Amino acid sequence: MIEDYGKELMMLGGTIAGFVAALLTVLEKFLDFQRRRYPDRDGNDRPSSPQLARTGGETTSRSSAPSIASIDFFSTKPLRGSSYLLLNETSVIVAAGVLLNYVGLTLSRHLESILFLDMTGTALVAFLLGPWWGAIVALLSNSVVNWLLFPEAGADVVIFPWSLVNMAGALFWGTLARQAGFKKYVRSSKSSGLTHMWFLTTFGVVGAVVMSIPGTLVQSALHESSVLALNPEVAESLRVRIEHWEAAVQLYLESAIGLRWSESLSWYIVNWFQNCVRYIPDKTMSAAIALVILKYGYPLFEQELIHGGPDGERPGDERVLPLVLGLIYAPSFASLISNESYAGPLYWPLWCMPWLFIIYGYFRIRFWGPTDDALHQARIQRAERYARALKPVGKEPSYEFCRRLTFATLIASLFFALCLPILMMDFYRVTFNFFCVVYGFLLVVHLIRVAIAQNISAARAD
Repeated sequence: MIEDYGKELMMLGGTIAGFVAALLTVLEKFLDFQRRRYPDRDGNDRPSSPQLARTGGETTSRSSAPSIASIDFFSTKPLRGSSYLLLNETSVIVAAGVLLNYVGLTLSRHLESILFLDMTGTALVAFLLGPWWGAIVALLSNSVVNWLLFPEAGADVVIFPWSLVNMAGALFWGTLARQAGFKKYVRSSKSSGLTHMWFLTTFGVVGAVVMSIPGTLVQSALHESSVLALNPEVAESLRVRIEHWEAAVQLYLESAIGLRWSESLSWYIVNWFQNCVRYIPDKTMSAAIALVILKYGYPLFEQELIHGGPDGERPGDERVLPLVLGLIYAPSFASLISNESYAGPLYWPLWCMPWLFIIYGYFRIRFWGPTDDALHQARIQRAERYARALKPVGKEPSYEFCRRLTFATLIASLFFALCLPILMMDFYRVTFNFFCVVYGFLLVVHLIRVAIAQNISAARAD
């Protein structure tokens, strides 16, 4: 009953957040229209015709290059460059990651596939933005989106523990993606079969081995065992063989460490091996699909965030990111340690383990990471390159048509949302679902539009 009430409050909060997001989006469109209508108010006065005639081509070249002031969205110095990247880089990648995770999980549930694909978006974000943003997206997908959309009672008990596996995968993929070997592999257009096997083995097989460790610990907390969906005869034969393996492992461990721990350790080892077998195809396909989406969908993000732009240096992590991850993980952590099934001394070290990585990551970035000035200058330069590359595409008629259609759809959604409280009793649940559908479709259209714009820009640059 308490959990249902909490979910109702979350739905009410999501409804309000969706309504505010739609309202702010409409307001932003009006401000953008006003800025285009009256450009002199922004301080970007265009020279008159005599000035153009006197200065000639020099003025034209100056006016064609986007200034830093024109890139700034909020027109405030502390957010120069950061606001543009927040709207056109970070929010796009994070939204794509959350959407891919949700679509992958939905498809696997409806198609009854052996592949979960609920970490495809996590892999995409970890490749582009690094381990901390990948972990944030993994936690948002697991502990927020999946929890809100989980149809049965006891969602927090079933879903929250698996956030450890998702965060472990994000940290693993994001750390590997920062290595020089991954950068070289992505840059090469004619990679050999051995190179592709290296990627699939490292990011898929090794990743499955790593992620199966917290997965086995979570299964122990949930009192579950790994089950392989096989032919009944094959499953029975494998079950008998696994029992023999478990007995052999238990006998060996009993002679090595004593009877007390041998039975539990043998269970962990056997289930870890089964989890590895289950995870290998899922994590391998998730990493491969994420890389294909990265290569074909967002070439500008690949150039800037993986290859490091003209300087060849990838953007560094900000020390606030581990703190944001900890802030998002705190409600899940409180729910896990307060649950009677998970609150014992046997499991609380498992739930506390993410805090060790969060604290370690914060102090590592704080003392050994890039300085704030270096990050700020890198953001400004990256925002300027994005604006210079995407500005010609934004003037295309089809691009402007989609923007205006999106704006009209947002106005219509606000009108319908205002009518729902009058027509419906349980209006916030209906409004929440309404915004999920409307914003879901608009988000897909927006991500496709960004991908097309980046591909057109990259093709023109080539």
